Amino acid sequence: MKNLNKTKVFLLAVLLTSIIFSNYNYTKEKTGGDSKVYIKLVVDGLACPFCAYGLEKKINTIEGAENLFINLKDGFVTFEVPRENLPGEEKLKEIVEDAGFVAREISFSENPFSKEKKEDQQ
Repeated sequence: MKNLNKTKVFLLAVLLTSIIFSNYNYTKEKTGGDSKVYIKLVVDGLACPFCAYGLEKKINTIEGAENLFINLKDGFVTFEVPRENLPGEEKLKEIVEDAGFVAREISFSENPFSKEKKEDQQ
């Protein structure tokens, strides 16, 4: 009899856990996943790893910025931020200028950018 009660409790726990996680995934899908925004900056003046490091330090001042990638050869930077910390274009231009560069182009996307120069699909 005790084993039967333990089995019932275990199955109930599994069922409740399943319901909770399926509701969590449903909520994530309805709110746009993890609510990340992907940013690509085309930057004039990136020439060496020291330049890249200076720009990296400035971008990392944006709260929640992560997965930063700098392509020196093609002169662009990609990273992601939580939607609630999304800086505007003017703030991004200011960050790039503070690092000593010029932001020639700024793009926002719901999907990650390619790390290659070819046109990114958004």
